[in-house]
Order: sequence, then structure tokens, then C-alpha cells
Amino acid sequence: MAGGGDPRWITAALHQADGWCYDHLPLSPYVHLVRRDQRAELSLSPAPDEPWWTILHAATGEHPAWYARFTARIPVEILAASTDAFTGPATTSVEGDDPFEILYSAGWLEHSDLAASSPDGLQRAERADHGPWPGSWFITTTLPGDPDTVIWRAHLSGDTPLPLIAALARALTDTTTLRRDPATLPLFVRPHLQTVPAPPYPDTGLDPLEQRVQDLAARRPRPIPTVSPHRREPPQRRTR
Repeated sequence: MAGGGDPRWITAALHQADGWCYDHLPLSPYVHLVRRDQRAELSLSPAPDEPWWTILHAATGEHPAWYARFTARIPVEILAASTDAFTGPATTSVEGDDPFEILYSAGWLEHSDLAASSPDGLQRAERADHGPWPGSWFITTTLPGDPDTVIWRAHLSGDTPLPLIAALARALTDTTTLRRDPATLPLFVRPHLQTVPAPPYPDTGLDPLEQRVQDLAARRPRPIPTVSPHRREPPQRRTR
């Protein structure tokens, strides 16, 4: 319920720590980032009636194409569980990656083999077994006592890698307090929030975003090549 937070937590991390290239207009609110191998892209589209965040991943020899969409008020710290997977080692399934088992271990309530809710009833995670999106995962956060007032939603296609779903489940159960400016908190959730004074930043000489970029870059042992921030223009022809 803390609100979206600083979108640079996602966009700057991918661009600066992992070399994702952007090709959107500098003065546009729309952001489009493409991974260096052209197999993945992230869009931030601030349209009120559409998902703000969209991740698209092309098919590979081992895995079909997949996508994930998130609405505006998902905390960027939770969304980072999905995007940070791109900056680390290749994602592969391992035993113990069952997202529901992660949720149950954190005290979430089991409603069926395909659905679970947080102990406070604010969040629900479910996997569709029929309908237009078989195998898709849906996560919904609502107001306390008002399940019709949705704070944010997530929809991950049925072919989304299971370790990525598991990383998202761990983020949902993380009880770490999120740092926010009180003036930016969504008005309709303020009565339901618990706040504490923010502790001082670590004395590293870096703000949290700079530290995050450095930490993510350290996960990549190879150097990041220099990339152009815009589409490349064709070279001018030489005249005699």
C-alpha cells in the first residue's frame, strides 16, 4: 500500500547496471528499454486505464515467449523482484521454486490448489487453470475490508519462468519497511498504513539508488559495453 515509489528504481537500474538501451523520445512520459540481446523489453506507459509496467520476453530455444504486466501503484521494490532477474545469472528452475509454498511458509492462507491470500486479506495470488489465460498468475492488492477497491494488480502469463514467479512471491512476503515521502502516499490508503520514522541512510556516500545500481552492476562480472541512448542514425555519405 506504499504506492509505486521512484520508477528509476527499475529504469535506471536496468540502463546503468545492465546496459539496457532506451529509444523513447526524451520529453515523452513513455519509457521503453531494450536488453542488449534484443530478447527482452520493458515499457513504462503512464496511461490511467492501462498497465503502467509491461515486460515482454521473446521465445528462446529453451522457453516460449512470456509477458508480465503491473498497474501503477505496485511498489517498485516488489516489481524489482521481476526486473532484477535480468541482471543476474540466467534464470533456471530449481527444486523449491513453488511460489505457493513460499507464500504458505510466510503464513498465507490456502484457498485451493491454485489460490492463496495474505493473513490480513489484503493480497491474493492465484493461478488460472482455465479461461482465456490458462496458467497465468494474477496478484491483486485491495483495501482492508473492501475487496472491490483495488490498489494494484499484476498479470504474468502462463509461460513466465517459475523462478521469476517465486522471486515475486518472496517480495510479497518481505516485511521490510519501504521508504516513502508521506506527501506521495496514495490518499485513499493513508488511513490503513503503519508508518515509522525513516532511519538514516548508510554512511557510504551514495544515495540508495546509486548504491542499488552499483550492487546490481557487481552481479555482472563482464564489463558493460557503451550503448547509444537513442536510435542510431545512418552515417552521412561523403561527398567529393
